[in-house]
Amino acid sequence: MKKNILLCSFLLIACISFAQIKPKQKDKPPTQKEMTEMMNEMQSMTEGMNAEDKKMLDSMGFKMPDLKAVQKTVAGLSDAQITKANDDNNRIVPLKDAARISAALSLTISDAAMPAYIEKIHGLVTKKMKPDQAARAESIYMALSQNIGSSNAIGQTAVGVLMDGKPMLAIYLMGKACKKLPDADNLNNYAAVLTNFGAEQLAIPILNNLSKKYPANSTIYNNIGQAWFGLGDIEKANKYMDSAIRLYAYHPQANFTKCLIEESKGNKTGAIEAGKRSIKKGYSLAKANKLEKLGYQLKSDDVDWNAPMPKDELGLNNFKWPVYPKNVDESKEAEGAWEMFKQECEVKINELNGQKEMLEEQMQAAQQNREKQLLQASQTGTGASLFPEMMYKALIKLGPTVKGIEAVNNYVFADKFQAVLDAQKTIAAFEKEEEEDMRIFNKKYADQFGEGKSNPFDSACKEENKIRNRFLKKANGFMEDVEKKYLREVSRQTDNLLYYRKYTQWPDQYAYTTVVAKISWLTIISRQIVSFRNRSTYCQHPPKEKDPQSDSLQNFDDVACKYISTINLGCFTMTSQCSRLIGDFDCGGITIHAKQNDETNRFSGSVFVGVGKSISVGKGPLSAEAEVIAAVGVEIGENGSTDLVGKVGANINVAGQTVAGVEGRVGVNSGPSVSGKGMLQGIGQ
Repeated sequence: MKKNILLCSFLLIACISFAQIKPKQKDKPPTQKEMTEMMNEMQSMTEGMNAEDKKMLDSMGFKMPDLKAVQKTVAGLSDAQITKANDDNNRIVPLKDAARISAALSLTISDAAMPAYIEKIHGLVTKKMKPDQAARAESIYMALSQNIGSSNAIGQTAVGVLMDGKPMLAIYLMGKACKKLPDADNLNNYAAVLTNFGAEQLAIPILNNLSKKYPANSTIYNNIGQAWFGLGDIEKANKYMDSAIRLYAYHPQANFTKCLIEESKGNKTGAIEAGKRSIKKGYSLAKANKLEKLGYQLKSDDVDWNAPMPKDELGLNNFKWPVYPKNVDESKEAEGAWEMFKQECEVKINELNGQKEMLEEQMQAAQQNREKQLLQASQTGTGASLFPEMMYKALIKLGPTVKGIEAVNNYVFADKFQAVLDAQKTIAAFEKEEEEDMRIFNKKYADQFGEGKSNPFDSACKEENKIRNRFLKKANGFMEDVEKKYLREVSRQTDNLLYYRKYTQWPDQYAYTTVVAKISWLTIISRQIVSFRNRSTYCQHPPKEKDPQSDSLQNFDDVACKYISTINLGCFTMTSQCSRLIGDFDCGGITIHAKQNDETNRFSGSVFVGVGKSISVGKGPLSAEAEVIAAVGVEIGENGSTDLVGKVGANINVAGQTVAGVEGRVGVNSGPSVSGKGMLQGIGQ
């Protein structure tokens, strides 16, 4: 409790100061004296706030803490207690827990004894819950039982609740599911979540039972290894991690725990290699931070990326503009066409600017709402972020491959635009050549026109037109080639940037971004440098002029997210929408009335979902390597879902079935628990 208050104190300071940059950890933890000074500073900050500022924070859902109570608690902490709390937070592998190891080793559960064992654990879990929380969980279970008929639907719903960030309710429902249907998937998933939240000694007998029946299952090996890791038996944990990795080289969780084990041994090279294998098939910020701490900078190739990149998604290559005239006969008509084209672009730009202003207001309002949610989450322990779920992975995977990221507002791409600027100097040189030719021309014909003179209109017409045609051919031919290359590069890089931003921005931000890109494209194509020349005035019989024509301006293609994939667990769906991984719980009108501060811990691990009839039949719980064949993996960090791996795209289908549906299967893989503690700490003791 004291440790939690200590951590909350730091969080509150960060929230009140609106700090956005994560401070570097000190080599040494603060002393009790330093903690007191920090609390006094915090007290001064809050006392110095005016009523308007306090009202603003209150409107954002940020309730000021009882600083006197917190100060009293902090004052009771010794330097040794603070140091221990710091050591616990920075420990690479957990300390050995002899008592819980002994409890895990002392028990072997047969199939016949499993129902009674599950009943016992469920009773212990219920005692860990607040009375109102347990009553609410039971009412939800009863409602689910009456509304869903599939034999494995309760277990699937429990996993969905887990993914939705309500682990205590999930554990309760998983216990009920195991009592109703103690099959391999339900038992494994229950054990995985027990492990993740501090009841490793209770999970191991269940997993050992499964391992005897299914001796080559990577999910079971991983979960047993994670349980032993949480208990501090690193040697046993390492053995099981190796077994899981032999079955699936890129196992996200087994490799991450292997990374921690190798780091604890001082084997930095081995730790980095394991960390790279872990993040390859399941990205999370925790893994990225660990690799960075180990001295490894992630590269684009280190991370898998499943969504295909479209070509010319905005349809820029479909835009057409008038010709670059190469002679005086083309010039008159082309000049009028270019004028009409520029006017059409201007009208469309004005229309888009109106949309831009509206979207900017919506974007600012949405950002303020996200900031409000972040403040509220800091007090309730729920998950919230200023950034979309897929942003961090996209930064690694797409960032290095995109040029011109700095082109936030104009999409001009200065490095490529330099060729256009240089070309203008060449055009100026062509104009000087033309001026010299015209000087010679004018000198030649200066005394040939007038009353009583030869007045050679035809020859002068042809000669002057020849000079102008030569200029137009050289100038416009050269400039058209330069502009074509530049616009091709603008189109390509704009496409790359929009794809990058589709995965790094919230939908409201991306809507604004696409409008800016459209305005920039229309501005660029309407400002192409084109030269025009009229026919010589010596020409007595000019050709009949045509009315200028311009094709209607091409419409932009829709760039909304087309890669929408849904994993269906009946009552819970996980939808991948480019930058978003959106979880939605909907079970026939059943509402989970959970207070936000009831659930302050989050599951950390992987969930694999697949079609039950086609994979792992007779081989035990759904395995991580099944994603290669017919499953989808969801990587879950402490702040929620961070990655969707496996079969992703416009649809996730296996043998005509949407993954997974109520007849599908779910395999939970626990992640490493360094402290060995959680909501179930001390259970059964």
